[in-house]
Amino acid sequence: MDIFLQILFSGLAVGSMYAVGAIALSLLWGTMGMLNLAHTTFIALGGYVAYFCMSVLNASWFFVLPLAFLSGLVMGYIYYHLVIRHIYANQNFSVNIIIASVAIAALGENAFLNLAGGEALRQPFQFTSGLKIIGVVLPYQTIFTFIMVIILMIIMALIMSKSKLGQVIRAVSQNPDAAKLMGINVQKSFAQAMMLYGSIAAITGVLVTGASQVYPSVGGDATVKALIILIVAGLGNLRAGILMAFALGFLEMGVNYLFGSRYGFPSMLGFVIIVLLFKPNGFFGKEVVNRV
Repeated sequence: MDIFLQILFSGLAVGSMYAVGAIALSLLWGTMGMLNLAHTTFIALGGYVAYFCMSVLNASWFFVLPLAFLSGLVMGYIYYHLVIRHIYANQNFSVNIIIASVAIAALGENAFLNLAGGEALRQPFQFTSGLKIIGVVLPYQTIFTFIMVIILMIIMALIMSKSKLGQVIRAVSQNPDAAKLMGINVQKSFAQAMMLYGSIAAITGVLVTGASQVYPSVGGDATVKALIILIVAGLGNLRAGILMAFALGFLEMGVNYLFGSRYGFPSMLGFVIIVLLFKPNGFFGKEVVNRV
């Protein structure tokens, strides 16, 4: 029973980290058809904002998430107007933005390296201790992250389905030309989508680094795993991405306990390869047919 609970709690912890990393990327693909490999920069931004807020300013943890939200909002706005807006107007956007976002990720990592140094810093946004259940401890950090995943998913669903902003973003993502004919400012809607993405990605950075440390390349691992999860689930499907994040988290931790930690991540990759051989669009992805 103890081993089962340990696998369950460890899978919940890892799955929560994977899920929170996948939410923002899923939003961006669903609205703009964009794979943003500069996601690493937004995660690092959130982590450094949390460190600066609590360790340098000695502010309460209560201010960390709002400050990360605002920082990501501004970064998303700048990123859109400096980079994405110019690339979107040209052909082969989906390919060119991947190349550009890799360059932005490298620039961001070097910027953090020069500003904060290469030393790994202890993330102060942590909740010590945990809830003891039948002799096994469920960390409060895991509980908080899991709750934040649920809250972010609900907020995203409400924004996209109930708000005017969500309706505009969905209309533009489905048919930008028709949206223009209806009087919708496509550039503005994409800028708003990027600002929403940036704010969620920065909050992701706070939560991801809260379970580890803060350093310039901290977002790389989380970004790769989030992309893997979204591809297996089906790009643009937020709910499926969340479910797949927890499923792969439980799979990885189960393999870790049964066969050793060195087999955990490779087993997840093996599962991904098998899925894509038989389901190239992911479990819940839809095949896109382009008619000429």
